[in-house]
Amino acid sequence: MIVVGSRRGAEAFPSTPQAHQNAVERTELLEHIFSSSSRIVVFQGPAGHGKTSLMLQAEAACSANQMLTGWLSLNGSDNDLHRFFQNFQGILKKLSAEAKASENDSYELDEGVITSTSDWVLSQLLSLGREVAIFLDDLHDISGRATLSFLRELLANSPSRIRWFLASRVVPEVGLPRLVVGDQALLIHPSDLRFTRGELQRFFSRDCSPALSDPELDVVFAATEGWPAAAQLYRLALRSPPIRHSLLSGKATHLREMSGYLADNVLGQQEPRIQEFLLKTSILERLSPSQCNALLGRNDSAKILEELEHLGLFVRRLESQDNWFTYHALFSKFLQEHLEATQKWAVVELHLRAAEWYREHRYFEEAMHHLLRAGDYSSACLLFDEWADALIPDGYLATVDHWSAQIPIEELSKFPSLVAKIVWALLFLSRHHKLEPLLPIVRANLENHRTAVDQAIALCMLAILEDNLADSMKYAESIDTHIQTDQRFRIFGLSAISNARGYVAMSNGNFDAALEILSHGRALSERANATFTLAYSTAKIGIILFAQGHLPEALVQFRSAMSDSRMLLAESVSKTCLACGLIMSLYEVNDMDSALEQFHQSREMIEEAGLHDYLIICYRAIARIHDQNGRPEEALKILEAVERRAYARQWPRVVELINWERVRRELIAGCLDRAETIANRMSETNIHDNDDWIRFSEEAEDSIIGRIRLSIHAGRYAQAIDSIQRPLRSASVHRRVFRQIKLHLLAALAWHGRGDDKQAQRSLYHAIELAAPGCYLRSFLDEGPTLIQLVQRNLRLQSAVPTSALNQQSLSFLKKVIEIAAVKSPEASYVVSEPNARTEWPLLPKSVPQPLTKKETKILSMLIAYMSNEQIADSLFVSRDTVKYHVKNIYGKLGVKNRLEAIRAAIGLGLGTN
Repeated sequence: MIVVGSRRGAEAFPSTPQAHQNAVERTELLEHIFSSSSRIVVFQGPAGHGKTSLMLQAEAACSANQMLTGWLSLNGSDNDLHRFFQNFQGILKKLSAEAKASENDSYELDEGVITSTSDWVLSQLLSLGREVAIFLDDLHDISGRATLSFLRELLANSPSRIRWFLASRVVPEVGLPRLVVGDQALLIHPSDLRFTRGELQRFFSRDCSPALSDPELDVVFAATEGWPAAAQLYRLALRSPPIRHSLLSGKATHLREMSGYLADNVLGQQEPRIQEFLLKTSILERLSPSQCNALLGRNDSAKILEELEHLGLFVRRLESQDNWFTYHALFSKFLQEHLEATQKWAVVELHLRAAEWYREHRYFEEAMHHLLRAGDYSSACLLFDEWADALIPDGYLATVDHWSAQIPIEELSKFPSLVAKIVWALLFLSRHHKLEPLLPIVRANLENHRTAVDQAIALCMLAILEDNLADSMKYAESIDTHIQTDQRFRIFGLSAISNARGYVAMSNGNFDAALEILSHGRALSERANATFTLAYSTAKIGIILFAQGHLPEALVQFRSAMSDSRMLLAESVSKTCLACGLIMSLYEVNDMDSALEQFHQSREMIEEAGLHDYLIICYRAIARIHDQNGRPEEALKILEAVERRAYARQWPRVVELINWERVRRELIAGCLDRAETIANRMSETNIHDNDDWIRFSEEAEDSIIGRIRLSIHAGRYAQAIDSIQRPLRSASVHRRVFRQIKLHLLAALAWHGRGDDKQAQRSLYHAIELAAPGCYLRSFLDEGPTLIQLVQRNLRLQSAVPTSALNQQSLSFLKKVIEIAAVKSPEASYVVSEPNARTEWPLLPKSVPQPLTKKETKILSMLIAYMSNEQIADSLFVSRDTVKYHVKNIYGKLGVKNRLEAIRAAIGLGLGTN
C-alpha cells in the first residue's frame, strides 16, 4: 500500500530517471568504481557536481552486467521511517517482478520467524537469486535518526551480492568511516566528480554545442574548475556575444562570481513564452504537462517540457511512464529568485493554483507545501486534518510532527480535531517540548465540547503515558467504544480507548473483563487497518496470559505477533510493547540467549519509544541476564539507563521499581546493609493504592514484595509471614498466578527461616503446582541459593515416598530448576560479584557536611522535580552556565557524581522537597 498523499502515490514502482542526452561518459570514474571490491559507493559533492548523472551511468553499467537495479530518489518525507520503508517496498516489488519471482513467495515471512526490518529487506533481496544494485539519490535530505539507523543496518549487514550507490551533498551519517576503513565502502569526493579537461573537451564537442578553441577551453576549465553544472551554463550561454568575447579575451569571470550572470544570460536568450514557463513553473519541485497547463492556463506544456529537455535547459525527466520532470536544483533556485524579484505579486497565486492541483490529485504533501508557501494556513489546516485521518492510524507519526511544526500554534488552535490528532502523534513520539503548548488547547476544547471525543481520547493517551491511571480511567469511561461510525480515525481512536480500558482492568485484576475489552479493541484495530493499536491490544493480551499462568500461550502470542508481516511496517512505539513482552517471557522460561538476541535487535527502538511498564519488564530481565552471565557492570548500566529515562519522563513509580530491583540484587549478593540503605530511602507507602491495583510490571516485583523479601533476608521472618497473607489472598481471588508463585516462594523462605520446614514445603508445593504447567523457571532461580536448597530437599522428599504428591510434570519442572541452578556454582550463580569488583552505588552521607545556600536549595528542589538545566535557568532568570556552577557545588556538598545520585541523596536527606 502506498500512503495517500505520498509523492510517489501515483506510481506503480519507483523508477530510474532518464539520463540526459548531453551527459558525458565518465569512463575513468566508472572504471575506478567497478574495479573496486567495495560493495558501497558514495558520491558526495555539492549541487551541480554531476552526482545523479554519474549514478545513472553506474546504473546502466550494472544493468548491462545483468544485475537487477532499483532506484529511489529521496526527499524530506523519507525522514518518516514508516514512509521510507513503504517507498523502499516499491523497489522490492519492482525487482521481484523483474526477476519473475512470485510476489507471495517473496513477500510473506515464514510463520513464527521473528526478524528485524533490515534483515527482512536483505533476505528479500537475496531471495531474488541475482546480484542487485540499489541506488539512493539525494540522501542529504535524510536527517531523521530512525531512517539513518535503518540505512546503517542495511549497509553494515549487506552481503557482497548487494551493491549500494548513494548520492548526497554531505557525507551521510550511515556508519561510513568503519566501512571505508574496512574497504567495504568507496567515497567519491567532490574533486573526483569534477570534469577533467579531456571530459570537458568531449562535453563541448557534442552535437549542438559551440565549438571551442584550445585557449577558450582552457579559460572555461579554469573558470568552472571542472564543475559540471557550470560547464552546462557556459555551453548554454555561449550564444551570447559578450560571453564568447570573455573567452576570446581570456578574462572569464571566476565560477562563483559568474554563475548568476551566466544563468541570467541563458534565461535572456529564450523566447518570452519559454521565459514565462521557466519562471512560473520554478515553484514546482516536479512538473507534469497537465500540472503546468493548470498552473499557467495553457495547453502546450508537454511540448515545452520536451523542448527544454532537448535543449538541455536543466530539465530532467524523472519517470518516463508518468511523464514527470524536474529542474536542476541550482537553476531552479535561480529561477525562483528571479521570479520573486520581477513578479512577486504572482508568487502567492501560483502557489495556490499548484496546491489546488495537488489536492485534487490527492498529493496531500505537495499541496501542503504550496499552501504554506502561499501563507494560506486555514486551507492548510483543513487539508492536514483530512490527511491526518489516514496518517495516524497508518503510523506515519513523524510526518504529522513535521507538518505540524510548519503551522503557527494560533492557526492550529482554530481546528480542534486537528490539534487532537497532532497531540496523538507528539505523545507517542515523545516530543514533549512541542506537546506542552497544545495541551491547554485540548483541555479547553474538551470543556467547550469542541470535538469532545477526539479531545478525550488524546487526554486519555496522555494520562497513560504520564503513568496517571486515575485520569486515564476518567477519560476512558467518558467514551462509548461501541458507537457506530464509519470514520476510520474515529474507529482507530475507539480502539485506543479500548486498549486503555483493558489496561485499567488488568491493573484492577479484572482479567476476564480486560480480555473482552482488548478483544473488542483488536477487532476495531482490524477494522481500521491500524497496526498501531493492534500491536498494543495484542501485547496486553499476551501479558494477561503471562500473569495468569499461561506462559507457553503468552510466548506463542508474542512470537506470532512479532513475526506478523504487518509488524515490519508498524511504528516503533507499539512494536516496542510486543518486543518487551517477548523478552520478559523468554527470560522467565530461561531462554536467555533468545531474550538477549531480541533485545539486541530491538534495543534502539525500545530506548527511543519504550513506555513505563514495558521498559521495566524488559530492562529488569536484561539486567538479570547480565548478572547471571557474570557481567554485573552491564547489569548496572541497564538499570541506570531505564532510571535516567524515568527521571526524564517524570515516572517516579519506575524509579522506585528500579530501586527495588537494586535491593533484590544486593540481597542476593549477601549485602544486607546496602540493601537496607537503598530501601530506607524509599517511601513506606505502596506504589499502588491497594492490593487490587497492580500494574503488570509490579506483578512479582513491587514495594510489597520488595519489603517482604528484605524482611526475610534481615531475619524478620514473622513479619514477612504476616505481610504475605493479605496480598496472597488478593492474588488468589484475582487469579494472579505469577504473583501467587512469587508470594508462595517468599513464604517458603520465611517459614524455612523460622524453622518450620513443614510449612515451608507446603508453601513450596503450592508454588510448584502453579509454576510447573507454565514453566516459570526464573521465579525460582532468581530468589537465591537458599530457595534452591529447599527445592532440592523437596525433590528428595518426593523421591523417598512411594506415591509423590506432585505429578510428573511438577517433578520434571523441579529437576529442570535444579539442573539449571547446577550449571554454575552457587557463588557464580548468585553472588553478583565481589563488592570491590563491581560498580558500587555510593553510600550517601546521612547529613550534609556543608550547608546548601538558599539558591542551591532552590536549584536542588528543581532537580528533584526533574527539571533540565535549561528549564531551571529560564525559571530563575539566570544563564545555563550559572546553573551548571551551582549544580557542581551541590554535587560537591552532597558527595555525589551525577544528577541521579544527587536526587537520591536529596530525597534520603529530606532536602529540597519543601
